[in-house]
Amino acid sequence: MARHVEFLSRVLYIWSAFNAIVGLAVLAFSIGAASLAVTASAENPGTEVAAGITAATLAVVALTALAWAGAHYLCARGLSDHRAWARALGLALGLFDLPLVPLGTALGGYALWVLLQEDTRRQFGAAPH
Repeated sequence: MARHVEFLSRVLYIWSAFNAIVGLAVLAFSIGAASLAVTASAENPGTEVAAGITAATLAVVALTALAWAGAHYLCARGLSDHRAWARALGLALGLFDLPLVPLGTALGGYALWVLLQEDTRRQFGAAPH
């Protein structure tokens, strides 16, 4: 199972990078919407409100994606170093990745399968049942 843990760690690094790229892209859209809110003309009433709401919503989505990327990076790093807390974090992230169809579902299922194996539990110092 050590090979699977190492592979899971590498996949988590990739997933982290993917989420970071998405977060940065959405943040760029948020900045664009904020600039529209600031430069809205009086000819189009309500534009500044709509652009402001859009900018705020996109900023929340972007920060969530960046936090998600950071959590996966931290987990991947911990799994590489065989830290016991990383296994627990990996299980939690795996559960939350499941609804993110299709890639998150595959990653979450694989993470749960790898991290719930008895060999992996022993490898990370957890007592077997």
